[in-house]
Amino acid sequence: MTSQNLHIGPDSAADRYRLLRSIGRGGEAVLYLAEIELAGGSEPVVVKVLDSKTTITPDVFDRISQKWNEQAELLRFVHRPGVVGVREHFEGPPIHRPGESSTLTGRALVLVMNHVDGLDLRDWRAERTLATAAERREVMRTLEQLADVLDWLHSGKATPSGRQVIHGDLSPGNVMVDAHGQATLVDFGLSKLTADHQTAEVWFTQGYAAPEVFEGKRTPGADRYAFGAIAYFLLSGESPPSTPELLTQALIRLPQFAVLDAEQRARIASIYAADPLKRPVNLAGWMKDIRRAVVSTTSSTSQRVVQDAVPAPPLVPPAPPKPVAPPQQPSQPPATPPAQPVYAPPPTEPVYAPPPIEPAPTPPPVQASVPQGYGPAPAAESRTEPAPAPPRKKRRTGLVLGALLTVLVLAAAALAGMELLKDKDKEASNNAGGDQPTSSASASVSPSPSPTPTPTPTPTPSATPSPSPSTDPTVAVSPTPPGPNSKEASLLALEPLRGGFGSAEAAKMDTKRFNAAFIACRGTAEYDINKDWVALDFTAGMDDSSFAKSGQIIVSGDDIELFSESVERGKPVTRTVNVTGVLILRVEFRGSCSDSNKVVMASPTLRR
Repeated sequence: MTSQNLHIGPDSAADRYRLLRSIGRGGEAVLYLAEIELAGGSEPVVVKVLDSKTTITPDVFDRISQKWNEQAELLRFVHRPGVVGVREHFEGPPIHRPGESSTLTGRALVLVMNHVDGLDLRDWRAERTLATAAERREVMRTLEQLADVLDWLHSGKATPSGRQVIHGDLSPGNVMVDAHGQATLVDFGLSKLTADHQTAEVWFTQGYAAPEVFEGKRTPGADRYAFGAIAYFLLSGESPPSTPELLTQALIRLPQFAVLDAEQRARIASIYAADPLKRPVNLAGWMKDIRRAVVSTTSSTSQRVVQDAVPAPPLVPPAPPKPVAPPQQPSQPPATPPAQPVYAPPPTEPVYAPPPIEPAPTPPPVQASVPQGYGPAPAAESRTEPAPAPPRKKRRTGLVLGALLTVLVLAAAALAGMELLKDKDKEASNNAGGDQPTSSASASVSPSPSPTPTPTPTPTPSATPSPSPSTDPTVAVSPTPPGPNSKEASLLALEPLRGGFGSAEAAKMDTKRFNAAFIACRGTAEYDINKDWVALDFTAGMDDSSFAKSGQIIVSGDDIELFSESVERGKPVTRTVNVTGVLILRVEFRGSCSDSNKVVMASPTLRR
């Protein structure tokens, strides 16, 4: 439906919401994108309308109205990322043109929900092929978010009374994913707030409905079956088969699970059991099996690809080093070239020991061959060529020893000179018996000869220090995962159990730059910190580029709230949260989502 200036609202304000267009059906009701005028501007909402004309009799409408109001009122207690917020519910005039509500007969039930700007899972999955590791991680993260939310709803923690919240029509069309990767359950119009509620009206989405739904039963087990069907859809890109048996066969044929043993496949496929009591109770635990299967399959496949793509190096000896002397004459025996690189001097060797100044004790043929070019001897004398090399080594050794002896002789002379001066000073002092000779002696000692400087080797190019890596302040720093004995660990380096905020980013709060931070408008992440840490330090606030002025950060440990504070743009705060004895650490961001609204947790660090 395209709006022709149609409105709906409670009796006291019948024109409160202007309907823009129809966006789908939720069971027996119709969903509309609408808007409400607030503070001189309009805000989008989603309105679910059940008109009395769609029911069979007034009695049926009255019975549905009572249940509708009960569940809508309880849904207003549910506040958590991943669950759409309910603004209000009411019974009022049916859809009408402005000012004409009083001229119509009939009534309508209306549920008003927050609008989630994003794609439903059908369109979101259509944009992905899962050909890359990044896209596969996106799918796993989305499933883990949904598993976490459904476990929470089914546990009774969502309502003050502890009653379970059951979605009742879980399908890809009722899950929205926003631009930040946050998956949100929407359209709770058919949720049943009891463990096993039966209703005469059977509404379901083909392929995602458990067998008991056809009997009018909505249970947590039915939500879990539908979640398993969503997992198959996201991993395969295909709609799930309509029966548990066919769905089980389709799942275990996927490459990720076909390589598993029979026990592992049976455990994963148990979510499609015809009996609700045989399905896994904890979806987060079931997702661990899914992640383990997907990751291990991917890793083994990658290893096989690497092994096939990179052959082992052949057992061929490396090429010999280049000779440091001119090549031998063709007439030389084969045994000479191996000895030549070992004994032949490098081209610069004559600089250190010119043959004319050294009386080499070698045979005359060798002496004659060296001055002619410092290369190999003629072919007739090739067998005696290795002889010149040892004398050159001796010459080099002789030069070094001579230099050392010279230094020692000079040092000894200096010491003897100093002792002689001291004896003369003492003699002059004894003869004069006054201070003047002492002063003269001091003047004589003061310019004592300094030790002869020791030759310093010329620094080689390899001694030049290499430049340190540049630190670009515009690039986010990826923290290194902690070691087993680390005193500190960055939360940014830990892999979340559920949810997540993506990789570390750079943020700026009150003009100060932080190179490692979580940034999101809203979302949650849970970490297994294994009771190993005692404190969590961080700086919280809003990014300077954020359009929103404020947001909220909540830190919980084992479902107990440890920290909750609103943060404002330009006013970052540094906090320390006691996490002693905490097994599962949960971080939650709350804020108004848009591309420019950013809640920041900078440098979150765990300490022992």
